[in-house]
Amino acid sequence: MRKLARFTATAGLAVSLVGAALAPAAAQQQTASGPHSYSCSNQGGGPNHTVNCSGLITVNNVLNGTTVNVGDINVLSGTQLDDLEVALVNVADNNVNLPVTVQLANLEAATISTYLTKFGITVLPVKVNICAGSICV
Repeated sequence: MRKLARFTATAGLAVSLVGAALAPAAAQQQTASGPHSYSCSNQGGGPNHTVNCSGLITVNNVLNGTTVNVGDINVLSGTQLDDLEVALVNVADNNVNLPVTVQLANLEAATISTYLTKFGITVLPVKVNICAGSICV
């Protein structure tokens, strides 16, 4: 009986340690969900390649047709697309009360910054086109 108790205690400790080791990794995963979600995808290839993202900004989804188009020859991986989506969501979620032009400029800055800091790719602002309806930056 003692052997069984020791085995059960050891097995329980092992399960706890594995769970503790996996918890930080799971906690670090970010998703692009939220009240202002974005979806990004690669379009085309070569010199005509673009990364297209669509989502929404502002309170009550007033501008739900917001688009982000990045003209770049680099095709992004699924992880990179996810990182870009998260960056856009964070900006949209944190700037809902600012004027639309400021929100769009912040989305542009987040896009350029994400390309540089996360992907090591320099993208000029002229290659990033952000629009909400007829308002573009």
